[in-house]
Amino acid sequence: MMNAKAVGKRLQALRRSAGLTQENVAEALGISDNYVSNIETGRDICSMVVLLGMANLYHASMDYILGESLAYNLDKEADGERRAALLHEISRLDEVSCGHLLKYIRLMRDTEQ
Repeated sequence: MMNAKAVGKRLQALRRSAGLTQENVAEALGISDNYVSNIETGRDICSMVVLLGMANLYHASMDYILGESLAYNLDKEADGERRAALLHEISRLDEVSCGHLLKYIRLMRDTEQ
C-alpha cells in the first residue's frame, strides 16, 4: 500500500530540487496549486495521470516517487519522448481504464521481480 505522506514528501523534495513552485507545477499540469499542496502533504492521493506528469516534470522514476527505488534521475533525452507520449495517451483514458492500466502496470512489475 502506498504511503501518501512519504510520496508527498518525496514529490515536494523533487519539486524544490527542480527549482519549481507549487504554482509552476500546477500550471504545467493543469491542476490547482492547492491540489499540489494537498498531494505534497499527503492529504490527497493524486491520479496516475498527475503522478506521471510530476515524474516527467521532475525527471524522476515512478519507482523512486513511490519509494521502491533509491535512484531517481532519468536520462532526459532517452526517456523524455516516451514519457511524453505515454502521458498523452494516459491522459486520454477514462478513470476506469486508468484503473485497469494501473493494475496491468503492477502486474508487469511484479512478474519482472
